[in-house]
Amino acid sequence: MMNTVEQAYDAIGTYLLSFIGSRQWEGAVCKLRVYAKMASGSHWLIMNGVVDESRGFEENQDAMWAGLDAAIFLRDELLRTTGQRIWGLTFTLFPDGKFKLEYDYNKPDDYEETDETIDVSLTDFVDQLNKK
Repeated sequence: MMNTVEQAYDAIGTYLLSFIGSRQWEGAVCKLRVYAKMASGSHWLIMNGVVDESRGFEENQDAMWAGLDAAIFLRDELLRTTGQRIWGLTFTLFPDGKFKLEYDYNKPDDYEETDETIDVSLTDFVDQLNKK
């Protein structure tokens, strides 16, 4: 459970470190999209100018879920404290522990709140239950 923005940043850093594992890297990035009820992420590391999106999370898959939860926490916390809603963030981590964080305040053009819900009438739902 996250209670502070710092804990959320730590969780996202751990997300990236868990993705990297024991590989060599010069930088790592995760791009997290934050929707109404969920978050999704993509991630990559860079070594010798080569982008590597493969593998990751072999040692700690829980870190992936905690990182996604951190993005949702940050969305809610920023909305509460600033009144602004984020739709995503890009977190770049460097081997010296420094990081860069960029928030995305733009709602995706193709996103609708109904994308995360399924509309089913109560009658259809009961009918489906009775068929089982």
